[in-house]
Amino acid sequence: MEPWVAIVLTGAAIAGYGWLLPAGNAKTETASGTAANEEAYDRLLEDLETENRELVDAVVKFKREQDETVDRLGRRIRELERQMSDWKAADASPRQAAEAPASVGSAAIPAERSDIADSAAAIASRPNAAVDLPAAEPALSDAAADGEQGSAASTIRGRYAELISLYERGRSIEQIAKALHLNKGEVQLILQLAKREVGQRA
Repeated sequence: MEPWVAIVLTGAAIAGYGWLLPAGNAKTETASGTAANEEAYDRLLEDLETENRELVDAVVKFKREQDETVDRLGRRIRELERQMSDWKAADASPRQAAEAPASVGSAAIPAERSDIADSAAAIASRPNAAVDLPAAEPALSDAAADGEQGSAASTIRGRYAELISLYERGRSIEQIAKALHLNKGEVQLILQLAKREVGQRA
């Protein structure tokens, strides 16, 4: 073999060995890099999953606290509304109690005046009725002084003997008014005139 052939073969062998050696190292580096990447990816996934769980737990806790706050505020509002209703009712009760007697008294006074006015008008309209009180007093005093008009028909007691008899037997004014179909004011007026007549005669 020629010397130059040996040199060429030796160089080719060295070149081939050199080409094969980096390829093996690259494969080793690629394999180790892939393993490292997979490990980092797995770690990243675990970190993301942990953060997601923490975020979900925080949202659930926040929602629960918000629901509790809303429920507490609702109970407080209902309690305040109930207290306001109680205060209004307590304030209205004394006011109604104070207004009721005043309204009853104001309604009773005109009714009593109306009864007396009706009684006076009814007595004045009767054929045998007595004259008005200011005119009746002189007539009664004159009759008592003269003694000439002492008959039962010319006196109040004579004209309303039945009414006075019921009163002397203990009947109430209301019972007498119902029995004789008169107003209570009229009955009271007749009784007052009869009492004055008796007092003047005495």
